[in-house]
Amino acid sequence: MITWTWEPATGIDVPAIKDIAESMFQNEIDGIWVADPIAYMRNITGAVVNQYYTPGSELILVARDDLSHAILGYLWVKRGQKAPWSDEETAMVQMVHVDLGLGARQRVKLITEMISAWETWCANFGIGIVCSTTMRDDQAGFLKIHARCGYVVRGSYAYKRLR
Repeated sequence: MITWTWEPATGIDVPAIKDIAESMFQNEIDGIWVADPIAYMRNITGAVVNQYYTPGSELILVARDDLSHAILGYLWVKRGQKAPWSDEETAMVQMVHVDLGLGARQRVKLITEMISAWETWCANFGIGIVCSTTMRDDQAGFLKIHARCGYVVRGSYAYKRLR
């Protein structure tokens, strides 16, 4: 059985993060956006820098295989978003990617741990609402995990009031 450890992403992780996005999820954006790996790596790198030098601005965690040290999944959350009808701060989940080669139970466990991690991060920084969304073609399972964690699911969006 594969086990993993969660760690804050570093600059060294950026190429592997890009590789997971490109190899497993690029087909989800094909026909809508033209993928630019350099732009993605630049954006991830900026978020990693923000995480270190402006704590609480963004959260990027990687799940690293305890044996191989390969990245099995990562999450990216950004704070400071607001709905047009409210001034309440919302944390927006920018990205959730897991290695699709893992078994279904391991993927569910990774995603459940991601949800717990970003909720803890939000609580630590006083963010009262979190929003996670998906544009994947097959999104039912992902959103079902959110619903089991107490999120209100509306279309492809999952919302949760934390305080």
